[in-house]
Amino acid sequence: QYTMPTCNFIYFFLLTFFLLPFYLIVYFSLDVNRKEDVKPKINLQAGDNSSAVRKPGVHKVLSLDATHAPRDPNAVGQFGQPVILPGSKNAEVMKRWNEGHFNVYLSDQIPVDRAVPDTRPETCAQNLVHNDLPTTTVIFCFVDEVWSTLLRSVHSVLNRSPPHLLKEIILVDDASTKDYLKEQLDEYMSQFPRVRIIRLKERQGLIRARLAGAAVAKGEVLTFLDSHIECNVGWLEPLLERVYLDRKKVPCPVIEVISDKDMRGIFKWPLVFGWSPVPEDVIKKNNMKVTDPIRCPVMAGGLFSIDKKYFFELGAYDPGLDVWGGENMEISFKIWMCGGEIEIIPCSRVGHIFRGQNPYKFPKDRQKTVERNLARVAEVWLDEYKDLFYGHGNLITPG
Repeated sequence: QYTMPTCNFIYFFLLTFFLLPFYLIVYFSLDVNRKEDVKPKINLQAGDNSSAVRKPGVHKVLSLDATHAPRDPNAVGQFGQPVILPGSKNAEVMKRWNEGHFNVYLSDQIPVDRAVPDTRPETCAQNLVHNDLPTTTVIFCFVDEVWSTLLRSVHSVLNRSPPHLLKEIILVDDASTKDYLKEQLDEYMSQFPRVRIIRLKERQGLIRARLAGAAVAKGEVLTFLDSHIECNVGWLEPLLERVYLDRKKVPCPVIEVISDKDMRGIFKWPLVFGWSPVPEDVIKKNNMKVTDPIRCPVMAGGLFSIDKKYFFELGAYDPGLDVWGGENMEISFKIWMCGGEIEIIPCSRVGHIFRGQNPYKFPKDRQKTVERNLARVAEVWLDEYKDLFYGHGNLITPG
């Protein structure tokens, strides 16, 4: 039998034994929360579709341009300088013109890793991007591409992309017939561990070739580029930043040859892509700066980045579209109708060689192939508006 003082002591001991740990847990929990509350935070202006938790670290856009060997400042076309060939070379130029439907002779004189002028708006170099941007797989699809332009495209990506963001470059050979695009290309690209080549046994066309590359890509973001381009400095991070903020944003670089000021993609009946200036009242109303992303109804189609998972959630490209033509309309309609947005990013610049005609043959008639593709897009995506497509100029009829 215990006395009252003894019972009080036992009661106090038991109360302290059980409650003290609970008190300490609560105290330190509150202290941790109090310390976390005073941590600096970055307000991410992410869209409603953004669900990822991001780390609060930023840096200025990296303006990289690294080469394996010093550049020759006197080389032809160095720093993007125009080249005037002597008249004695005209015959050679015309002789090789049909190889790519551009000046192949001159292209072969220009270094494959030449420097190009920084054409971005001045403030682009001061823009901040997040430290933990997603990685990307860059996909080039080609068929019988000119050697020098293909190499120049690849070098521009390797030289001007942050290595930690460039997961890989995939070259999809759509059954090329040129000998130099076989063993010679394999040997040349073997010096770059990030580059791998996929060879299709039969001609599939651009659309299905891109699907083949996307199917094996390891990057978090897919970046599709044409095989006759040159990326400028600081081109990649602004694209990945938009995907980082909202995985359903689909950013496109400014295509240098078309325009570089206040331009957005549009479509005109019957589903023809074009460029139109952003209306002045829209610029004033939204207080738009030259570096602000520009929302576009449609993309040109050749150059863009897209979250890999989102790309396949959309159904990717319609594999029923043949060769080339209409795929830009189809993917654009999918993006906007399925919760996404298309943007042109003025701080991302990519030069592009535009050719008067395709240098390769279509398995079927070119015009009929494109018309069939556009009709398929209209039937699937335009619903009651497809009559506007078929009725415009009587160029295309159903069936």
